[in-house]
Amino acid sequence: MRNALMASDLTPNQENAIVALINETSVAAAARASGVGQRTLHKWMHEENFMREYRRARREAFDQAIALTQRYASLAVTTLAKIMADAGAPNAAKVSAATAMLKFGRESIELDDLAARIEALETDREEEGVLR
Repeated sequence: MRNALMASDLTPNQENAIVALINETSVAAAARASGVGQRTLHKWMHEENFMREYRRARREAFDQAIALTQRYASLAVTTLAKIMADAGAPNAAKVSAATAMLKFGRESIELDDLAARIEALETDREEEGVLR
């Protein structure tokens, strides 16, 4: 993971610290896990290059997590539907499942609407010659 995420201008200790910052629950824990002092890690966190690479690594880690949620989305919806239809399920579970299904459905419609609006705006701007 380290080589794919890091730029070559970071030191190995800085690369290790970034991996630890992503995996640990606090800066202190990340400092211990990466073998650098907490003060040093805080100092690095004020350096533009270190923080740029840390943000890039966080985005990469988050992208991987999003991909995993997308892989299991159909299973999640199936599970919610089963709970809603299960006569033996507690009412609270049914309500929670139904609420989640409605929320996701509404959000999906909103995202589709936004995507259509953005596409229309981009098309209009392209026709006006504003976009390249």
